[in-house]
Amino acid sequence: MLTDLEISDLGIIDEVSLALGPGLNVLTGETGAGKTMVVSALQWLLGGRADRDKVRTGARAAIVQARLVPAPASAADWIDPEDEELVVSREVGAKGDGDAAAGRSRARIAGRLSPVASLAEVLAPVVEIHSQHEALRLADHRMQRALLDRFGGEAIERARGAYDVAYRSWTEARTALEDAEQAMREGAREADRLRFEVDEIDSVAPEEGEEDRLDGDIARLEHAESLRIACQTVVDAVQEEGGARDTLGTAIAALRGVVSHDESLADPLERLQAQMAEVQEVAIDLTSYLDGLEADPSALDHILGRRSAIGGLLRKYGPSTVEVRAYAAQAHERLALIDGGETRLEELRATLDAARQTVDAAGKTLRVARESAGTALCSTVDGHLAELSMPDAHMSVDIVPADPGPDGADRIEFLLAANRGQPALPLSRSASGGERSRVALGLRVALADADDTPILVFDEVDAGIGGETALAVGQKLATLARGRQVLCVTHLAQLAAFADAHFVVRKGVTEDRTTTAVTRLGDDERAEELSRMLSGTPDSDAALTHAAELLELAQKGR
Repeated sequence: MLTDLEISDLGIIDEVSLALGPGLNVLTGETGAGKTMVVSALQWLLGGRADRDKVRTGARAAIVQARLVPAPASAADWIDPEDEELVVSREVGAKGDGDAAAGRSRARIAGRLSPVASLAEVLAPVVEIHSQHEALRLADHRMQRALLDRFGGEAIERARGAYDVAYRSWTEARTALEDAEQAMREGAREADRLRFEVDEIDSVAPEEGEEDRLDGDIARLEHAESLRIACQTVVDAVQEEGGARDTLGTAIAALRGVVSHDESLADPLERLQAQMAEVQEVAIDLTSYLDGLEADPSALDHILGRRSAIGGLLRKYGPSTVEVRAYAAQAHERLALIDGGETRLEELRATLDAARQTVDAAGKTLRVARESAGTALCSTVDGHLAELSMPDAHMSVDIVPADPGPDGADRIEFLLAANRGQPALPLSRSASGGERSRVALGLRVALADADDTPILVFDEVDAGIGGETALAVGQKLATLARGRQVLCVTHLAQLAAFADAHFVVRKGVTEDRTTTAVTRLGDDERAEELSRMLSGTPDSDAALTHAAELLELAQKGR
């Protein structure tokens, strides 16, 4: 539940705080008092576009804060498991105030800075706003499909999931065929170029990492003489008379002759013997190295030629032989695609035909699920319309097969026969503004039974209706508010009479500045506000009497 909503410096609102309750919360007030700003504040919290022009003149920023109790599950990534509430806020800076942060929008979840998109992700599952413009948007086929799918629940969700998989496979198969056909049309010149490049790479056939090995071979062959001299010098220093071997031998003989007199000399003797073995092994290894070390000009020329050929490939196809080999593999694959010709095209056409059959079948299954949901939805909405003073109205859903698209293989249109004897026509042509408002409300109530959104906000959805119909709308909203929280901005006393909590928005002037205040009304004050809404004269005895009757009637209706 949304327990607290605080707004500062938004529109003509200086600073207001609403302590909302469960059930139906109604917000009333004269036109221009700032009722719509309350809905705008909630839209900001839901990630709506922040209009900087709505920041109160002279203010640095507009700030909206809300507390929800209990914390919604969608906020699990932002709060500790033991937290029982969630506080969210959004701040929108004024433009052109000289501040470096001018015009910035900042969002916070549980006191932590967050992207606006994350704010929307957290609140969207628990707060839903319905404006007076929603009735007009009902004429949009995309919205009608979304409403129907939402009402259909799990059955449509399953069918839609299977359709999405089939549609994705079909579009991928179609794209593959189109690419192959394009390759056939444009492939001749590309194939010539690819064959030249593949032949050039294959003629060299570079091995992975070969350039590094060749660089090592070149360095060895180019410096063979200096390598030979250095290694021979080492061998001579070890093996010649008076060399390291003889010197170490003399040292070993000296210690060996006296070690029996002092055991502490055993370790130095052992280490000298190990050094002798190591030095002799080095001399043997270098002798073997010298036997294999030859200054072969022809071998050097061959290696230099090989390295030059690989260097040419590296300059054209990649910084290393790994990239060159990868490019060659890709070129071979592309050539195979081009050279596959009609055989490849026939395979792709067969794959596309099979995918089309699958998507058609999945689309039909989804259509059947939508038809079933449409029948149930229309029956439910008709019942609500009868209670909203449209007893002869009948809604229907026209579902016509169409080519597969992202949302299904059908075209959906809501039709309405507003009166007995009238043909069913699209909503935009069959209903007046007041009738569309009632259809929108009927749909919302029907959908409320299909989902569990805990907080619903209605912004003057009662536009174009009045009298007994307004009472029926109030009754419907009161019913909708059972088990959830509803916030409704209205100008109808008949609707406001059903409120569990009634707030009035009043505009005044303080120090030559227009300000707005929001007050929760007591029972006596409610009658006075209803009187004002009915007649514009809150002190009228007749209007007060009528207001009291409305409150009594609403109480009985509840």
